[in-house]
Amino acid sequence: MKFFLRALASITIGAIALLGFAPFEIWVAPFFSLLFLTLLISGEGVKKRSLLLFLYGLGFFLPLLHWSSIYVGALPWIILGIGQSIFIVLLTFAFPSGRLNIPLFTSFFFIVEFARSKLPFGGFGWGRLGFSQLDGPLQDWLRVGGVSLTGAALAFCAGIIGKSILDRRKYLSFTLVPFILLPILISPSAGAIIGEEEFQIGIIQGGVSQLGFEFNSTARDVFDRHFSESENLLGRNSDIDIILWPENASDLDPLKNTDIKGEILEITRKYQVPMIIGAVLQGERGPENVSIMYSERGRVDSIYRKRDLVPFGEYIPLRNIASRISPLVDSVKDFVPGNEIISHKLNSLVFSPLICYEILDDKTVLDSMKSSNIGVVQTNNATFGRSWQSAQQFQMTRVRAFEYQLPFIVAATTGQSAHIDQNGEVVKSIPSFQPGSFTIVEKPRQLAIPPFHLTLQLILAFAFPLFFYARASRERLNEKGRGRYVTE
Repeated sequence: MKFFLRALASITIGAIALLGFAPFEIWVAPFFSLLFLTLLISGEGVKKRSLLLFLYGLGFFLPLLHWSSIYVGALPWIILGIGQSIFIVLLTFAFPSGRLNIPLFTSFFFIVEFARSKLPFGGFGWGRLGFSQLDGPLQDWLRVGGVSLTGAALAFCAGIIGKSILDRRKYLSFTLVPFILLPILISPSAGAIIGEEEFQIGIIQGGVSQLGFEFNSTARDVFDRHFSESENLLGRNSDIDIILWPENASDLDPLKNTDIKGEILEITRKYQVPMIIGAVLQGERGPENVSIMYSERGRVDSIYRKRDLVPFGEYIPLRNIASRISPLVDSVKDFVPGNEIISHKLNSLVFSPLICYEILDDKTVLDSMKSSNIGVVQTNNATFGRSWQSAQQFQMTRVRAFEYQLPFIVAATTGQSAHIDQNGEVVKSIPSFQPGSFTIVEKPRQLAIPPFHLTLQLILAFAFPLFFYARASRERLNEKGRGRYVTE
């Protein structure tokens, strides 16, 4: 009965971490979740510790990722939650002999979050705790080492307090003060404004007539909605420099469909304004999720092809096995990923857009930001209806704006389309599930890249556990050697 209660407590503690993410966004909740976890599993043996960590993962991931079950059923959601929870079990090695080791806990937490963001099939880093720390005292670590280092910093703080409680060494908690203040001293300064040229950017949120997987069955209607909102906005404001549409605004190939091609040509020439459209192209090897920039004459200036595709969403790994789990697999066509970082350019305004899921991956974001002086996200969240998915992704975008100290623009089919400043604050937005449009004014800015590179973080994260366990192994061998000598 005692262990049963600890198991229930582990699931509950995992659920507390959920409160750090949208729609709740209580930054302190993941800290208490990790703190309670260290107190709960300290002193347990390896098997019980592993089971409690797995249950903790289920308590966190199943409610966090429930949106994935809305249209594909419970089984894929449960499999995803179990798969993510298995990674959490690696934290058992942060408690040698059942005792909390702060450097090991910090290192293994970093390794766990990195591993699940890369494995398998390119990984799924949804719910990394660094994404929950905007507006909290650890947010400046985002500007030092990004989301990965901020998650590790959170684990370190929880480990410090946990150790001070377990070992009754209250003085340990005072080390958190300089730790929290440190990133303020070493984070890069905000990027300077590049020139004095201002750009008026029109953001379009056309909406869809039907949420869920069937939203694109009315592809013409989705296009017409965004076209109509664009005409309304351009009719009210003739000074707009460029129009931005979201992902999947035209699932009818605008390079092949003569009607769509003609209407884009008409609106760009009529108002003499360039447009960036999220579309699906029907390529020779398969469909491509793209961002197309049209000039004010209706000519295609540049095409960015989405590089980081969603496994089981935009392509199906292990298709034969997956089709036995969900019948909806057969309706998913494998998209073809892009392999180039293409930037859209309008005079001094330059950006490589991030399409939906790409906002999740650290390297994909960094590669795009290196080619940008403003952040742009084109996304379509209609697939997941009125779930938490859209709000959680929007939270990630706010974090990226703060991390790179760069204004971000979000164009979403069903919302939330928004203008986010370089501190992650929402300046202007359109409510979700309401069609609309608005105009922002921005100047290009220099990028501020977090200086503590991910490669160095990985080296340090792996170095300490390797050193610790190599040393422990050598000490055990020495002890055996001494015992053999005494016996002889």
